[in-house]
Amino acid sequence: MNSYISEDYFYLNNFIGLEVTYNTGIAWGLLAGHAEYTLVLSLLVCAWLLNQITNDPEEPLISLFLILSGALGNISERLYGLITGNDGRVTDFLVLGPIPNFNIADSLITVGILYLLIFEFRREH
Repeated sequence: MNSYISEDYFYLNNFIGLEVTYNTGIAWGLLAGHAEYTLVLSLLVCAWLLNQITNDPEEPLISLFLILSGALGNISERLYGLITGNDGRVTDFLVLGPIPNFNIADSLITVGILYLLIFEFRREH
């Protein structure tokens, strides 16, 4: 007997859950409906990150690799979507309170940015 989730959502409580949604934009739906632009923007960010990783030994590599990994995850899904005709959307499924749904790639980007900000703040003080 196979078991599976037959719903498109599951809530552990009113704060945490899983719900399948799709996003053609970037964070919080910015640039929604413009997947080609978000793809180009993401590729530019990846190029900048690779430059930082190879040329700036002062940057915390773990934060840059986290951001790069998340960006590449979203890029791969968006590119696949553009090729297959699903408008370049990415699948978001994690629910955390009032925050718009997000995915693991978004989590990697967020953690990497937070770590980078903490590193920069500590370096300045």
